[in-house]
Amino acid sequence: MSDSNNGPKVLILHVSGTNRDAEAARAIALAGGDPEIVHINQLRQGERSFDDYAMLLLPGGFSYGDALGAGARLALDLRIYFEDQLQRFVDSGR
Repeated sequence: MSDSNNGPKVLILHVSGTNRDAEAARAIALAGGDPEIVHINQLRQGERSFDDYAMLLLPGGFSYGDALGAGARLALDLRIYFEDQLQRFVDSGR
């Protein structure tokens, strides 16, 4: 949302179906953070890394569509592709 580095960098994870990304970014900016909306594929392709952020925010909406089990699919993707990275992120206190 902004190029300023005044506050902590916050990764707002976007996947198909999430729809509160902009509102989440605005709330983070108003609270003094430096939000960046990042698509899950940017993480998978190495364009972004959890290590670059102080916080992770999962916005509202319907990840992967408004279907039964959509949240479970997002959780599975996070576990399959990012389990080690997320564990380090959590262990570091972020």
